[in-house]
Amino acid sequence: MYEGEATTASRRDLDAWRAATSGNPLEDDSFIKRLLQRHLGERWADEESRLQAVSKAAGARLDAMVRECNRDENLPQVRSHDPFGTPVEEVVFHPAHHEVGRIFWSSGVLAALSEPGHEILAGAISYLLDQQGEAGHVCPVACTAGAIKLIQRQGTEEQKRRFLPSLLNTDYDRRLHAAQFVTEVQGGSDVGANACVAVPEPDRPGFFRISGEKWFCSVADAGLFVVSARLEDAPAGTRGLGLFLVPRLIDGATNGFRLRRLKYKLGTRSMPTGEIEFENALGEAIGPLDRGFKNLVAIVLDTSRVHNALGACGILRRALVEGSAFARNRRAFDHCIAEYPSVQAILARLKMRTMAALATTFRVLAMSDRLDPVEEDPDLLAARRIAVMINKYWTAVASTFGSRDAIELLGGNGTIEDFSVLPRLYRDAIVLESWEGTHNTLCAQVLRDFATRGLHRPWLDQLRREVTALSHPDLESTAATARGLLDEVEGRIARLLSADELSAAAHIRHVVERMCRLTDWVALSSQLQWEKKNGVVTDTDDALELYRLSELDRVDPQETPQLIELNRRLSQTT
Repeated sequence: MYEGEATTASRRDLDAWRAATSGNPLEDDSFIKRLLQRHLGERWADEESRLQAVSKAAGARLDAMVRECNRDENLPQVRSHDPFGTPVEEVVFHPAHHEVGRIFWSSGVLAALSEPGHEILAGAISYLLDQQGEAGHVCPVACTAGAIKLIQRQGTEEQKRRFLPSLLNTDYDRRLHAAQFVTEVQGGSDVGANACVAVPEPDRPGFFRISGEKWFCSVADAGLFVVSARLEDAPAGTRGLGLFLVPRLIDGATNGFRLRRLKYKLGTRSMPTGEIEFENALGEAIGPLDRGFKNLVAIVLDTSRVHNALGACGILRRALVEGSAFARNRRAFDHCIAEYPSVQAILARLKMRTMAALATTFRVLAMSDRLDPVEEDPDLLAARRIAVMINKYWTAVASTFGSRDAIELLGGNGTIEDFSVLPRLYRDAIVLESWEGTHNTLCAQVLRDFATRGLHRPWLDQLRREVTALSHPDLESTAATARGLLDEVEGRIARLLSADELSAAAHIRHVVERMCRLTDWVALSSQLQWEKKNGVVTDTDDALELYRLSELDRVDPQETPQLIELNRRLSQTT
């Protein structure tokens, strides 16, 4: 073959790779379809057409617009004043940003939350959209979802009437979107050190004037801010923090704030994160003032942590699609690189982690849908609280490893920003690791919840019920592994809680890691049992076997020859 012909063939291969990555995100993803069929049950038939419509909208056109928004010259900018010198504190976007937003909002990802019991549906929509990375709108959707739930659960009837219709609106050009402004420069994860203050507004019960600085304000263009602020004469620490709704505009004018600048971030760059100074901004209390921090964590941050995990799942899935398609269409040394065992090992690992992340994340969403908004189940609520935190932790880590794995498959091409989506996914994934609680913060909270509230007991009880339910005759060995893991984790938690404070703090992260391994195993095993009972042809058993060998037993590959064939099978499909 002449050099010119070889070059032409290589470009045809690249075109084939591009085409293979621009398919239907739902139709091409057999595992998520099986997972949704299980969790939605009879509702799957009703919801499939809606999800298919979202999936079609989330294809090549959306990808092209998101790429355009993320070019350096098209990133958001602050416009502090209008042409006549009036303060406006606006964020200006590239036109493609708004086209992307119309796709996100019209999907119904937020409208699905108008009634309880639709977390799985909303999560499925988010997952399909999140395969574009942050895309400028993943965080706004998460923050708006948190505000919706906060008002639904804690708002007055008047607040619900005034805010919820606009927050739930599917029309992007008419919608109200929200942000949560908590972090201060001296506080960070130590929210109890926050100093932003709230002073009662004379003659207007429930209204306050908010003053102070917020250091890390994502969705800086939001129309409604959820803001934490310290009350006059309130106790120190988090007990003295109230929670407030602060509109961006009042009667068309900026409501007492200045957008100092936008952060120049590593990732999520098309979504504006700024530093904001409040000076007598008018806000109104949301929920009891003495439960401000508790509602912030239990509702707002909890919602964002679930969305963080969905974003991580989207990144993992897209990394798998990009890496797998490239490996099947790229030739090196006269062979398609997908034929090489080393490449197959990377693809198999990436697929296994994607399946595990989806299984555990939709397990959390299923727990959410089982919560009765009227008759609260404290044990389920407690088990879910722990599940949300550890799942946010490990899915974020997995998304970073997964996007890096895919970059390795593309080689030097994988590092080029306009060659593939992978560099952006990698940068976004690293941000996901820090958002809504760093790893150490989440682990420390798990330890506090165990030590002071005994939440390890309902968390273990919930998993014990799921392990006991693994009754299919083909899963005897799988169930035995689950029982052994459960006993191990229970023992580790007991040792942790009987240790001195320093030792417990030093070891909690390792214990959380083992908790994640247990949850992965049980979630994947439960899915496999459903597939076997329904006669579904599946590769979940291969994913579980690879998980056992690589994550639980950590076998020596040279002493485990079956790994080669296992990796080959798992790498064949996405």
